[in-house]
Amino acid sequence: MSQQIIGLIGVGAMGRRMAPHISGAGFPVHVFDIDADAANALARAHNGIVAERTARAVAEASDAVITMLPAGGDVRDAVFGEDGLAAGMEEGGVLIDMSSSEPWLTTKLAEELAARGIRMIDAPVSGGTTGAEAGTLTLMIGGDDDVVVPCLPFLETMAGHVFRTGKVGSGHALKTLNNMLSGLNTMAAAEALLVGKRFGLDPEVMIDVINQSTGMNSAIQRTMKQQVLTRKFGGGFSFDLKFKDFVIAMQLARETGTPIPLSGLCFQLFESAREFMGPEDTSTGIVKWMEMMARTELTPGAGERQSGKR
Repeated sequence: MSQQIIGLIGVGAMGRRMAPHISGAGFPVHVFDIDADAANALARAHNGIVAERTARAVAEASDAVITMLPAGGDVRDAVFGEDGLAAGMEEGGVLIDMSSSEPWLTTKLAEELAARGIRMIDAPVSGGTTGAEAGTLTLMIGGDDDVVVPCLPFLETMAGHVFRTGKVGSGHALKTLNNMLSGLNTMAAAEALLVGKRFGLDPEVMIDVINQSTGMNSAIQRTMKQQVLTRKFGGGFSFDLKFKDFVIAMQLARETGTPIPLSGLCFQLFESAREFMGPEDTSTGIVKWMEMMARTELTPGAGERQSGKR
């Protein structure tokens, strides 16, 4: 590719923050979203971004097209649906799925596109809306060198870290396992802090100590003070999407014949908490469910010593 023109399908919470980094680096970007107002607003805000009326129009205008959609089924619809990407992509074109998709669907889609002469890589991300805004996402890229390497100049505009994970589909496999582990981290951190609060410890002090000790994890580092103790419960990643990734991880474990009893129990707890969650809840919302069961809120300051009697 020479002067690459990049397409982007999906300008939701992540896509609308990612596109300006690409265009700001000098790559023209053509976007499409089923929410036409969102696509048009993004184009009005950035000179290097053009809103198109269909996914097909994006494909016809672009050398490579990124999909940033909720799930693998949505990606497939964007590719093969009416006025979809496949209708507009020429032989030699590249599809880059940056969604959190099911790895087995990614592999199948790559095979179908290859039969049309269209190449595909997967490049899911970690870092949430904060990382998308700052251009510091972690990218997990699966695909062959001859496809991946020419895409790195524009992919790196959104990233703080770029990792090659193997063949196409491997990025999505790693992403879902990362999110499964993130869910375990959140629940483990919340349990420890709730016990401490009910004993009479200050959660802020606990977090400071654990961050310098062997119990430190990503939730203790980046979530508990910032989102839970402040009662913001934000973070930019919805509970529904976290649960979806957990479902994918469970299926991946079954397909590989891997016993995961600890993760399986955590998944069951996430599934139970799902009935408590509202559509606006982020992945940190599970802590509210855990607080409800413990009858204790994780707020700054030492708690009063609680007994085990109900």
